[in-house]
Amino acid sequence: MQQTHQQWLSAVSWESVIALNKTLCQAQKVDHLVNPASYGLTKGLWERAAAQQMNLKDVLDVCRQCHEQAPFTFNNGNTFSAIGRTLVEEWLKALPPVEAQVVRTTICHYIAGLVGRKELLSVLRHFEGSLQLGTVAAPAMAPASMPQLQPHAARA
Repeated sequence: MQQTHQQWLSAVSWESVIALNKTLCQAQKVDHLVNPASYGLTKGLWERAAAQQMNLKDVLDVCRQCHEQAPFTFNNGNTFSAIGRTLVEEWLKALPPVEAQVVRTTICHYIAGLVGRKELLSVLRHFEGSLQLGTVAAPAMAPASMPQLQPHAARA
């Protein structure tokens, strides 16, 4: 699973990231604000990553880096964790619900900095045979589909 290289973020434009953050902020009744010190750097990182083929661990690292750079004043963890979770949602359908939730939670917690790389890799290796990444195209993420993402996945 970790060896599957593809353009994970090609369907997730920076505008989609902004739309998701705005939606999450609206749900919590806070203003969508950007951090001018890191916004441009994070946008550049995201756009470069969207054009690259990488494995799952690398794309989750990009999401974590973006979260750590804090381009938004509110909901950085929720924004980038929701994207990471959504990228694997189609594959999680192959797992029993409890096991799928373990993967979702681990991915979200990794992106938000609550668990380390060792824990992430351990969980991904454990479910690698069941998930068979690469057999299904990565799900497209359009702003219209993003409001269904749960704002409480990982707080930061």
